Amino acid sequence: MSSKRTQNGTFVALLVIMVSLFVFSWLTVEVSFPTFRYAGMLERQLVPEEPYDDIAGLVSRFLWDHRSLDLTGQAFVIVAAVICCLAMLKTEEAG
Repeated sequence: MSSKRTQNGTFVALLVIMVSLFVFSWLTVEVSFPTFRYAGMLERQLVPEEPYDDIAGLVSRFLWDHRSLDLTGQAFVIVAAVICCLAMLKTEEAG
């Protein structure tokens, strides 16, 4: 009975993962999100030639202009946390 339940749970988990991958891949194709859009890096200097008087403002401006870097990192951390939480909920097999 527990073997059947384990197989059903594995199938449901696989189905959820496949559906979520399909939805996210569809969203990346259909929805216009400026993740990989050119941001004009050649027009700006990341490191100024003058002294570092306003380095905090420049770093802040870089992070606000390139929000996709921050959002991609946050999405990866959230997905990794969900996978780890699901791994902790896995039942142990009584050998």
